[in-house]
Parts: sequence; C-alpha cells; structure tokens
Amino acid sequence: MVTIYLAQYEAAHGKKKRELEHQLGKKLLLKGLEELYGIIPEFQDQLVILEGEHGKPYLGEYPQIHYNISHTDGMVACGIGDRQLGIDVERIRPFHGPILKKVFSGAERRRMEEIRPEEHSEYFFRIWTLKESYVKAAGCGITIPLTDISFEWKEDGTLLCSVPGVSFQQKILKGGYVLSICTFGDDEINFEPGSVSSI
Repeated sequence: MVTIYLAQYEAAHGKKKRELEHQLGKKLLLKGLEELYGIIPEFQDQLVILEGEHGKPYLGEYPQIHYNISHTDGMVACGIGDRQLGIDVERIRPFHGPILKKVFSGAERRRMEEIRPEEHSEYFFRIWTLKESYVKAAGCGITIPLTDISFEWKEDGTLLCSVPGVSFQQKILKGGYVLSICTFGDDEINFEPGSVSSI
C-alpha cells in the first residue's frame, strides 16, 4: 500500500519558495512516518536521510520504508509505502514544443497530433509526470532516454506502459495539477478514501 500526502501552499518566488517546498515535503514525510509506522523523531533533524547513487533519498535507519517527494507551483506531494516508488506532481501549464522530441516516444507524438490543441498541455504533463515518476522509482535519475518509455491509454481508460513489472496511477487534482505515482511490482496502486490527505 502506498499512501499519498498533499500540501497546497501560496506560491512565492525565489529562494523562499524552494525552502517552503522542502519544509512542507519534510513535514509530510514526518506525518506519514508517524501515522503509518508510529515513528516520531524527537527532533526533525534526527531523521537520517541518505542518497543513492543517482541522488535518490532514502531513510538510513528505515530502509524498508520507501518514500518520494515532488513539488510544483503551489503543491507538494509525498508518497510513502513498503515498495520502491516514485511520485511526480506538476501544474498544467503551457510547454515548449521542441521538448517533445526529447521526452515523447513516436507513438506519444502521434497521439499528440490526434488530440485537440486545447488538450495538448494536459496530455504533455500526464506523460511527463508518468515518466518522471518512473525514473524516480527506479532511482536512476534521467540517465535513460525518456523516449524509450512509452505510455498509452486503452479505450476503457487502462494505462499501458512499455516497461514491464511496474504499476502506475494518475490523478488530475483540483487546481489544475497532474499527480503520477509509479511502484515496482504488479500490484494495483490504490487511492483509498483517506489516503489522500492534506496538511
């Protein structure tokens, strides 16, 4: 089971924005550790966070607990669970067309050409967050070409990925955000009532 914690905030600018996002991310992580595992560090700084080879953070004292944090303008998300996971959240906004060649597979570019222009931004960030959640779950950073991973939706809404052995879930959140999460394994990712909370 993976639990998602969310925090919305008033978007500031510059260094204060980054500091606020990091503070909120850590606050969400601490809340999840307490609620899900009964872990309450006496001081926030006592939580030992280490980095893997490509910079993915993990809990030094609790390697069996996996987590990942993402933030964008006005929103911070933290996923916590017992499996390797990656999470990405983005605000839907205009994007630069040339980036498609670096991010989208051929099939995804063809799909972009088929949909209405007013749907392009949402489609771009749906694909982008899925790919970001995968590379974050894998802990490899962007060391693999994003064009090698491809996504498509079947007519019934089922999401298909070209990479075997991983599960994805995606939500469009209030306020114009796309949230994607990836876990390793074939188990379904559940957003049960109460698993998406705010702080």
